[in-house]
Amino acid sequence: MDLPSFIQSYFLNPIWDRTGYNMVNTLAYAAIALGALYLIWKIFEQKKFFIDRAFWAGALAFVLWGSSLRVLTDSIDSPSRTMANTLLASGAGSGAGVVAGNPFGFIAQAAYPFILNSHVLDYGFLTVTPGIYVLTAGLFLLCIALGIWVKRPYLAAGVGLAAAALNYLLLLPMMKHWEYTAVIVGVAGGVGAIVYYGLKWKDKKWVLPVMGQALDGVATWVAIDWFGPANGINYFEQHVLSNSIGQATPLGFGLFFLLKIGFSLGAVWLVRQEKDIDENTKSLLLLVVAIIGFAPGLRDLLRLLCGT
Repeated sequence: MDLPSFIQSYFLNPIWDRTGYNMVNTLAYAAIALGALYLIWKIFEQKKFFIDRAFWAGALAFVLWGSSLRVLTDSIDSPSRTMANTLLASGAGSGAGVVAGNPFGFIAQAAYPFILNSHVLDYGFLTVTPGIYVLTAGLFLLCIALGIWVKRPYLAAGVGLAAAALNYLLLLPMMKHWEYTAVIVGVAGGVGAIVYYGLKWKDKKWVLPVMGQALDGVATWVAIDWFGPANGINYFEQHVLSNSIGQATPLGFGLFFLLKIGFSLGAVWLVRQEKDIDENTKSLLLLVVAIIGFAPGLRDLLRLLCGT
């Protein structure tokens, strides 16, 4: 197989065919991510940049934005065509959003025609993996640099939250499955409370990585094993290893949830115990663990909430 065919088969086709990940692109994306993380770490080390609360706040704000942006694309691209159907159900063009039973139907009527007709959020390289991660990280780092220049450390957090708020406003007319969402949020929050009060790791940088991984695990578990079958939606795990775990035992993706918690607890414990790593590097490692939990976890949560 020549190089163009190799790239087409293992990298491009899985994106356009919506088939998820394979072992080749998984390893390639992981290597690229690790290389980028190492490069960022070396730059921060050289510039003596500290991973403080403002950096954490900005990173998590952009996770909120990137995850919700991905779900807006899901609402257009999924077989359920959630955005288009919500627009129709809201009484498109008639001003009957509230009468039709959706108190936020006016948002659908005002914004959805432009989104659908402009194709600005259609399925494409910048709205799905890996492009959405590159786009989100690039904008976040740009805002961090701008914040340093204008001496506004929380600029990235403000920009990320404002952009995320707009996405959540656009998703609001589609939100309906609150009972399942409450279970997911309750379980992830409960895990965080156990870490904070039970283990007495009373610092957000210790708690958030575990909560993020717990959110990803329980959202996957609920969506695939409970919500999907009950609502006729065929959710599936796109990652090769995660899917194998979910299919391995009668626990289903409950085992994936438990392993996520175990992984995050182990990672945080090791970082806490390590004496040869400076605090800045520890903060960066913990933030990465938190992001790779919260980013897919929030997307799964919002997809389920909106029924996409």
